[in-house]
Amino acid sequence: MLFRTRTLLPIGLIAISTFVQCSQPTAPPQPKYIGDLPVLQSHGKLRVIVPSEPIAHIPKQAEPVTIDYDLARDLAEEFKLELMLVKAENYAQMVQKLLEGEGDIVAASLTITAARQEQVAFSVPYLYVDEYLITSASDSLPTTIEDLAGMTIGVRRSSSHYETLADIQQQVPSLQIHTASEKLGLEYLIDGIVRSEYQATVADEHLWRGVESYYDNMVTPLIVAENRPIALMMRPDDVRLKNRVDEYLLAQQFTRQSQQAFTDDLPGLKERRRLRMITRNNALTYFIHRGRQVGFEYELIKEFADRHDLRLDIVIPDSHADLLAYLREGKGDVVAAAMTITEARRAQTSFTLPYNEVDELVVVRAEEDSIASLADLAGRTIHVRPSSSFFTTLTALADSIEGLQIASLPDSIETEDILAGVEEGRYDITLCDSNLLDVELAYGRRLKAAFSIKPTSLGWAVRKDNPALLAALNQYVEEEKGGLFFNMMKKRYFKNKRTIAKAKDSLRVDLSGRLSPYDELVKKYARQYGQDWRLITAQMYQESKFDPQATSWVGARGLMQIMPVTGRELGFTDLHDPEDNIHAGVKYMSQLVNRFDSNIPIEERTRLALAAYNVGYGHVLDARRLAREKGWNPDKWFGHVEQAMRLLAKPAYHKRARYGFCRCGQPVHYVGNIQNMYDAYVGMLTMARASGQERL
Repeated sequence: MLFRTRTLLPIGLIAISTFVQCSQPTAPPQPKYIGDLPVLQSHGKLRVIVPSEPIAHIPKQAEPVTIDYDLARDLAEEFKLELMLVKAENYAQMVQKLLEGEGDIVAASLTITAARQEQVAFSVPYLYVDEYLITSASDSLPTTIEDLAGMTIGVRRSSSHYETLADIQQQVPSLQIHTASEKLGLEYLIDGIVRSEYQATVADEHLWRGVESYYDNMVTPLIVAENRPIALMMRPDDVRLKNRVDEYLLAQQFTRQSQQAFTDDLPGLKERRRLRMITRNNALTYFIHRGRQVGFEYELIKEFADRHDLRLDIVIPDSHADLLAYLREGKGDVVAAAMTITEARRAQTSFTLPYNEVDELVVVRAEEDSIASLADLAGRTIHVRPSSSFFTTLTALADSIEGLQIASLPDSIETEDILAGVEEGRYDITLCDSNLLDVELAYGRRLKAAFSIKPTSLGWAVRKDNPALLAALNQYVEEEKGGLFFNMMKKRYFKNKRTIAKAKDSLRVDLSGRLSPYDELVKKYARQYGQDWRLITAQMYQESKFDPQATSWVGARGLMQIMPVTGRELGFTDLHDPEDNIHAGVKYMSQLVNRFDSNIPIEERTRLALAAYNVGYGHVLDARRLAREKGWNPDKWFGHVEQAMRLLAKPAYHKRARYGFCRCGQPVHYVGNIQNMYDAYVGMLTMARASGQERL
């Protein structure tokens, strides 16, 4: 079965001059071997070459955001082989790794072209897309191919878009093709338009859909090519592998029309192999952390989907008020958004058994001591969303509390943002569930619960005519509530502090020149990867306080707080081993530094890389785009990108961002703390050197 889509798919450091500016060493080579499917089976591995960044964007309408990685995983499962992901930064690297035997399949949303077919073999297409012309909005936009006369259009030489333009050039000779750097992604190509390096660029429709909301001044007035086939790439001689891949792709639907509404019960969902979760992009339900999709609701529903062999898609309406409407209209299958079970909502939908019990709390600033009961709310103003259960609670109380004012806030705002407003004094009081307050207090909010109004239950909502899905979810809740998995998720998201516990005393660095118990290991790998060992040590202190057994709330481990999946991709499994962990952390930092344009000064690339290490590369890209939009310098951290990063915590900005919501204050503090520690280390070592006591 072949598919067609019109929608988005998954796919100052004081002594900074002392940063070591060595060239990036070549990463240790992957095992290389070439052979057809029997050879791969003898090795027991399927090596799939994929783009470096797994998350392409925050999902808006149930788009699979990890299509390349999903394809790799599913093929490995089908062939009963261990999956090995081989990451590559650009098309040339992908082809080289494939032909030299470092990988077996390329899964990178690649268009089939005649030039590429001279080198490699392609699977049957699993997707068809149009190629869009992207240009600045103006009064005179090109609407026909002939209108491209005299235009300069920037694309990468290795892209299928170059071939498209070369063909058009035969018809329109005055069209000029600007050859852009092979390292540049779509955002950078669009930035070239902003910088007036060329007038337009070309992108596949699904890639454009991932970024279009961020570029209000960009339009797509013309389709320059239609129905371009997207496929997997293999070596020409691997005939048996290609046949098996083709069989699988023809039998499975890897994409689906996300805007097509359907209201199937569980049997229909299993036929599609999809479960669409309707939720919100916030710290409680669903967000992206270091390139990984996380969130309490997400984790619970993902586990349910996995048990039923369903791929989980995420649907994020524009506001809380739209959650149940999306469900009724068939835009999703289950609402999992920390939703309180109320009689009014029961009239519209069916709720599962409660999966969590919480208290509705009156929340005030930490220094507020005048509120301890309902009577104390007289004359006060409480800010809530009209669509929230809190509004219903307050409406029932309003007549019995003299002078109580209920202030309505937009339904698009998250409760955590309302809490921030209370902390900052913009709002007087609000209500929230106790589990969310736990999260906010763990992040250091200066808030407190004045008192509890009532206990309440949270449930997941499904359509009334989906009894099989409701029964399956109820069975899941009955079996797991109070069990190991649910308790582990509760502890991860509501009980653990979001940072490693602070040491009783700050680290004392004496004049011996020794910064940590791991100086020799840090120096060893800093030299290998061209990093500053003092910076890495400052980063290590920030991450773990030099505790090799440290484990974060999301499972990051060891001295450099490496996620297990990242460790495996880097070639390390024992992340509590100090040497392996330091090696992995330095290697990862080096990769991040080199993902940013080499024209950016090394000190700024390092700062940007630190932020990416903390919150994820994608969120830093969002902040750089926003900085450019605001007229700030996207290549400079302090006062520029960090300022944009703070804005991304606000709904007005993160709802338009490709990677959505993030705790964007975290990387600001993270980089600043490492900056300060680095400065202290450099000053201390200068003193040690002057006294002749520095250890080299």
